[in-house]
Amino acid sequence: MPDENVNAGNRAPDCDVVVVGAGFAGIYALWTARKRGYSVRGFEAGSDVGGTWYWNAYPGARCDVDSYSYAYFFDNEVVRDWDWSDICARQPEIQNYLSFVADRCDVKPLITFDTRVTASTYDESAGLWTVSTSGGEEVVCRYLVLAVGALSEPKAPDIEGVDDFQGEKYFTSMWPKDREVDLSGKRVGVIGTGSSGVQAIPEIAKVASEVVVFQRTANFVMPTCGGPMDPDHVAMLREDPQAIREGMRANYGGTRPIAMGPRFAELDEAGREKALQEAWDGGYMMTAFYDAHLPEANEAISEFVRKRMHEQVEDPWTANQIVPWDHPYGGKRPCMSDVYLQTYNQPHVRLVALKETPIERITVDGITTSAEHVPLDVIVFATGFDALTGPVRSMNIKGIGGAVMADVWADGPVNYLGTMVHGFPNLFLPSSAMSPSVLSNMATLAEQQVDFVFDTVDELERRQASGCIRSMNRRSSGPRKPCATPSACRGH
Repeated sequence: MPDENVNAGNRAPDCDVVVVGAGFAGIYALWTARKRGYSVRGFEAGSDVGGTWYWNAYPGARCDVDSYSYAYFFDNEVVRDWDWSDICARQPEIQNYLSFVADRCDVKPLITFDTRVTASTYDESAGLWTVSTSGGEEVVCRYLVLAVGALSEPKAPDIEGVDDFQGEKYFTSMWPKDREVDLSGKRVGVIGTGSSGVQAIPEIAKVASEVVVFQRTANFVMPTCGGPMDPDHVAMLREDPQAIREGMRANYGGTRPIAMGPRFAELDEAGREKALQEAWDGGYMMTAFYDAHLPEANEAISEFVRKRMHEQVEDPWTANQIVPWDHPYGGKRPCMSDVYLQTYNQPHVRLVALKETPIERITVDGITTSAEHVPLDVIVFATGFDALTGPVRSMNIKGIGGAVMADVWADGPVNYLGTMVHGFPNLFLPSSAMSPSVLSNMATLAEQQVDFVFDTVDELERRQASGCIRSMNRRSSGPRKPCATPSACRGH
């Protein structure tokens, strides 16, 4: 096993840049590094590119951002040569798209697949990172880009007896890639009703003999924007992809603006109801009103959506439980599905509200709540991810003076513009904590933050070439390195 305390010493760098991860940010980072003249290597835990869209292969997995926006726009020909089949693409198509882009950009040969980074250690004297991998390799580099994404570290359920269950267990965040999962005729329990649960439950209900959903927190569920792509809209995107790219970067959410409703404060009751219905039908509830940020406007939106959800579920108790009463619309990212709510109208599907009857433990043959024991053949954990900070904390990153990233972030993440952490020079974190991350269009964000990262790298290289360097050992003429930040260059 690699020595976690290894440092680069006087060893020359093996490459300029190491990129960890091969999702949206990782693929673009590899392409950008090479395009700007840097030698680069990539490491990816999966067997192919895709990142989140490689691992999240559970039934029903699809994107909740429209395909007009959820794509790369850095290359005109990539935009013009790829044909999406659906406005809200499903997981296989998104992974195929990312594989297509990686092949087009010829970055796959740069990636070592089926390999995790187990440690990254900064050598202060040399100004270099040593990256240790699960394959026993140690790579020394000048810049380290952790394109591991916000949703890549599965969240294990903190439930007593979780290891005692003798039936089949699956995680939506790590769905088996080596075999088909057959749930036909089985009693399936699903824990979790976030985005992955909302998408998976209707598909599971198509084949299972019984589905019991264990819900901790209800979420707003909106219709998808799915359906065939509009040829005229696609032609518009392809006419000038760079204009589309700049427009999305200038937008708060990094997507194409769909529509904006009138001002809530200027409407009477009938006008507000009309605006809400138009927004529901048009798929732009978040901006149903131009002044949707006003508490009274948001409350009107929240009540409208609750009513639309409630009327789709036949059983009154289930409807009341499945509608979120504890937070306003937009307080959490809404889920999207055209069939989730109606699934509870099927006789073999039922809801267990954990706020009323919490899980006491998982047993060898099922789940025991405070009210009953539910026998099961399969448990699906739709418990999501240790989001944002989890992937970084798990990688054993050591910076200046041996500072451990997990310790530095013990009380929460602290960084600069969501991309750099004090004490960890030349390490970059696109799409990580404190960045717009999952509250934005991740495809647009990946391009924007990776461009920022390599603009910074270019500036560091320029300053080194012009003599703006500092000695890491003032008592000798030993190894020197570029300044870690522009402010560090002042006076040098």
